[in-house]
Amino acid sequence: MQEFSNEEIDALGLQIGCIVKVERLRRRLSQDDLGLMFESNGTTIGRIERYENSTSWANLLKVCRLLELDFHALFILQPLESILSIIKECLSLEKKLTAQKELYYMNLEFAAKEKFSKLKF
Repeated sequence: MQEFSNEEIDALGLQIGCIVKVERLRRRLSQDDLGLMFESNGTTIGRIERYENSTSWANLLKVCRLLELDFHALFILQPLESILSIIKECLSLEKKLTAQKELYYMNLEFAAKEKFSKLKF
């Protein structure tokens, strides 16, 4: 069985959060809307998107089904360029772009570059 480094796990968490967020934004759903669709709340969705702490497999699977995402594909690390493209798309899809959200996306881009630069593909 293949073991994953902490760097790979951190990069996967960031990647999963970005993919969930961009798909939610494409569907014009708020975090609260998506949370209610699987009998949870927006806080749970925010935590998944920000990878603040680990989420249960069950919650992630429910979110994937609601957003029609391939659960297994989430765990295949994509190149940095793909992640940066997803972040850019999220930024363009935001309805209410505040200074705080702009800063969030700048920090997310920086974090992605930092995390993915430590990986070897």
